[in-house]
Amino acid sequence: MNDIDNLLEKYFNGASSTEEEKRLKSYFNETGILPEHEIYKPLFAVFDLERQIKAPGIALSEKNTKRLSFTRRTIIWIAGSAAVALLAITLSTFNPLQDQNREYVVIVNGKKISNPHKARQYAENMFAEAEKIVENSYQPFREAANMKEELNARKILRETAQKIEDIKTNNP
Repeated sequence: MNDIDNLLEKYFNGASSTEEEKRLKSYFNETGILPEHEIYKPLFAVFDLERQIKAPGIALSEKNTKRLSFTRRTIIWIAGSAAVALLAITLSTFNPLQDQNREYVVIVNGKKISNPHKARQYAENMFAEAEKIVENSYQPFREAANMKEELNARKILRETAQKIEDIKTNNP
């Protein structure tokens, strides 16, 4: 039964064909299974049991069937309309005939800028504004670091100890 061993190896590697799987199932349904193959018998028995299980049928009334078909048609119509709209939008934004003569085009807030100097100036202004925003967003962290430095217990104790020493040396 070296053939069965080869089929099992192919089966567990996911390389077996449908015909080879049928041969394995029929082998494990027989009574003359070799002892070294007995461990695989429950696996193939489960497959046979699964085939016998039938899902319970669902009875739909004619009214529900009509509603279901109307709903399905409506969903298909809406999905189709959305697909057509998306296609139209996509094709209109990537129109190759549009702006054929322009080599440099930047779209800013929906407006086309073909002058590279204006586009660069706009970009520099935007970067400057972004830098200001980032700078301002770090301000609370800087203030917290300054407060932490001012409220440093070691620093306060050191300064207090120095003041006490100064008072002791000035007042004998």
